[in-house]
Parts: sequence; C-alpha cells; structure tokens
Amino acid sequence: MELRHLRYFVAVAEELHFGHAATRLHTSQPSLSQQVRNLERELKVQLLIRTKRRVELAPAGQRFLEEARGILAAADRAVSLARETAREESRKLAIGIYPETDWRLLGRALRLFAERVPSVEISFENLTAEAQVEALHEGRIDLGFVTLPLEAEGLMSEPTGRVRLMVALPEKHPMAGKTTLRLAQLSKEAYTLWPRHFSPASHDQLLGVFRRAGFGPPITMEGGLPSTHTVLGMIAAGLTIALVDPSLRQMAAPGVVFRALAGQGIFTETGVIYRRNDPSPILASFLHELRATIRRRKAAPAAPQAERKKAARRPKTTRVLHRAAGRRRS
Repeated sequence: MELRHLRYFVAVAEELHFGHAATRLHTSQPSLSQQVRNLERELKVQLLIRTKRRVELAPAGQRFLEEARGILAAADRAVSLARETAREESRKLAIGIYPETDWRLLGRALRLFAERVPSVEISFENLTAEAQVEALHEGRIDLGFVTLPLEAEGLMSEPTGRVRLMVALPEKHPMAGKTTLRLAQLSKEAYTLWPRHFSPASHDQLLGVFRRAGFGPPITMEGGLPSTHTVLGMIAAGLTIALVDPSLRQMAAPGVVFRALAGQGIFTETGVIYRRNDPSPILASFLHELRATIRRRKAAPAAPQAERKKAARRPKTTRVLHRAAGRRRS
C-alpha cells in the first residue's frame, strides 16, 4: 500500500464522486477507479459501495477514512519538518580553526559576508589540520583554515596568506633587548613545536629550520590541540622559545617579547580547505568574500608607493615653489 492509494481513496470518500475526485487529483477517472479497486483487493475489504447513481462509504471505509487522513497528515508533517530542517541547515556555516588562525582576515571576510548574506549562523570548531580533514569528510564543518601545504582526497585548498614568523622569547632573556635576532644566536635554548599531527608539513619545515640553526630536539607537546596560552606561558616562564605568527602579539602575553628574525626570514603559508564540488551557495558566497578580502589586503600596501610615484611625477617647478613657500613661512 502506497501513500498515493490513500490519497486517491480519501479524495473519493470526501467527494463521493469519482469524476469530481479525478478532477481534484488531476488524473483520469478510469485510472482513479482502478487504483481504488487495487487498494480494496490489497486490503481484502470493500471500502466503497458503488451504484449507478452514487458512491457511498462502506462501514469499513468509514473507519479506514479516519485512519487514512491521520496517516496522510503525519506524512505531510514529516515532509514539512524535513524541508524546514534542510532550510535551517542551509543557513549555517561551520568553520574549522586552529590556534594561529588569522582572525583579522577571517573577521573582515565574515563582516562582508554578513552584509551580503544575512541571517547565517556561524559556528567555529578548534581542530588540528588532520581533524579538519576528517570533519570535512564527515560533513561536520564546511571549510577549515590550516597551514599549507595540505593535500587530502576530495578536498580543495587555496592559499590565504604568507606569514613571516617571529621569535617569541622570555622578556628577561639576554637577547630580548635586540630588535632583530639570528636564530643561531638562540641555539642553546630549548624550543617548542606544535605536535606534528597539528600540521605535518609545517612541523617538518620548522624542525628543519631549527636543526640547521644548531638546535637540538624540541620540547614535545603530546595529546590533542595545545592552547596558545600554554605555549606563551611556557615562554614567559623561561622554559622555551618558539617561532610564531606575528598575530600572537595581539594577545599581549605578560613576560613574552616578539622579535624579528634577521636575513631572508622564515615563512609559512596559510590556507583554506573545503570539499571539492560542494554545491552549498552559502559556502560559495563566503569564499567569494574571503577571496575579495585577500585581494584588497594585497593591494593595500601598494597605495603609499603609488602616492610616492605620483609625487615624483609632479613638475619640478611645483616642488620648488613648495620649498620656497616653506622657507617664507620659516
């Protein structure tokens, strides 16, 4: 027995006329009559009393009508709830983050996104890169921010920025007074790396950097995702140093100073990962705003340089007059 059989029977029972019921259901009268007979044969019960002049409900048909209406109402309610849930789910965006997420970039992109696509519920989940890949495959998050490179089946990645790392060291360290340092100057110090499962590529890169600078093995941090506050606390206590994202300076951790590294510098690349061919329009809208934010960020430093070039192209007489005017004011 299918729901359509119940709908056919209910229509005939309420109209008590096969022609009217067929019009209501947008089907032919012979087809409707045959479907109702099929239902009666399946139930082995006569539901309708048919005469040449009229159609009446049999006693069994009267009882069956009450139950059929209830079943159809419950089915309609289930469909409505499913669609409502789907609509609610489509208005959510779950984002995977990690301790060194660039919140300035993410915050600007989210503000633009909220203006373009209002009433979307944003949620964050603090996960390692490995856990973000798993969460994307399971559908628990829609995208994640990680350190690149990262490759995983079924996922896409896009770079979001290139970060020049700084060294974080105790405020009372003998080298803390210098504005720039060479990493080799700190080679006698203990150093800390995020666990390898947090970001294998980044871990291996930084481990190689420290070893080439003459350092020994790092302080290992096992378990899940360590807190940034934990690492900064260890540095403040004089237990370790670390190479960190400059954005951590915003945390203003007491007892910790951040110093630039001399030379060409040490860089890491950050990125965003998401499911390949994900049809979500919400995700597509957010990625559009994120890319626009990245383009504006890249273009911003060029403005002062453009102004300098514009000034350099001004006629010499104009610049002379400006200098002359300055002497007269003095």
